[in-house]
Amino acid sequence: MIRALLMVGLLATGGTQAAAQSLVGKWDCSGRAGRGEAIRTLQEYKANGQLYHLANMAVGDRRGRIDASIAMRGRWEIKGNSLRENFSSSRLRSLMADGNDISNTSLGRSMSKSLPMRMRMNGPSNTSLTKIKFVSPREFRIVSGRIKGTCTKR
Repeated sequence: MIRALLMVGLLATGGTQAAAQSLVGKWDCSGRAGRGEAIRTLQEYKANGQLYHLANMAVGDRRGRIDASIAMRGRWEIKGNSLRENFSSSRLRSLMADGNDISNTSLGRSMSKSLPMRMRMNGPSNTSLTKIKFVSPREFRIVSGRIKGTCTKR
């Protein structure tokens, strides 16, 4: 009985460590967050726990479209089958409305404060907890949270 419990404990711990090791590297991700919102990201997870994301977000409907590019950095860790990301900084790199640069308008400046927080998935919180499922060593799926998508290792 004790051996069985030790084996289960070792397998559970090893699985989390293996998932964390599998996540280290650069990933191309694409996903959707509801109707009319698409997100493509380049995500880098470093072995020391640092993360860097470059995200391109497009939101639109028949009335118009907004495109934004956002850079984020922070720290990451695997907790069970969840990826925990704690963002220390995020900034809006560019903002377009129907193909026109609106970064320097009053609306653009206001959105430059709110869009990076929206990308964090939990609103104003700096921490995002997302369930992921490895399909293979080179691919995982985002299976919970606001964004559903697929990431492929570079």
